[in-house]
Amino acid sequence: MKKFARNMLFTAGFLLFHAFYAHAIENINMEIQKNNSFLTVKAHIIPSQEFIDDFKNGLSKNILILVELYRRWSIIPDEFISGVQIQRILIPDPIKDEFIIKTLEGDKLTEKRFKNWQEALDWALKTEPIKIANINNVDRGKYYIKITVESNIKKLPSVLEHILFFIPTYEKKITKESEYFRLP
Repeated sequence: MKKFARNMLFTAGFLLFHAFYAHAIENINMEIQKNNSFLTVKAHIIPSQEFIDDFKNGLSKNILILVELYRRWSIIPDEFISGVQIQRILIPDPIKDEFIIKTLEGDKLTEKRFKNWQEALDWALKTEPIKIANINNVDRGKYYIKITVESNIKKLPSVLEHILFFIPTYEKKITKESEYFRLP
């Protein structure tokens, strides 16, 4: 029993050490555009060099992108207006010598295949213009965009997940807010 407990402690320590020194995303660049009737957002995720090296060397990555529109209030908490969630799964396939990027947006799943890792990362870490809200349907006020990007680690087995509940479920989580702007 002591040997089992020692092994569990060693495994937990290793997982904790690995989780705190994981390599992920560095920053987010965003561009907000007000068209005639829609507010659109483009995002570009900047990865760390270790993230790029891990992907080139065959490690799969899972990125969750959350784009949200909030209305700014002075006294009460800010009001959530609308949001879009995009999940990108980056899968290197060394056998076929290709890189697969799966995108899940709402209930729509798309898959793209690339022969070059650089093209795959460029496509995976940029979003097309996302329509976040119809400008004609929002009330007059101050608003801002909040983008959250989370780089997920591999999921632990369910037995270990309950025992080692203190281990984070993501490598790194970055949130960036835009400056305030007025709508209509």
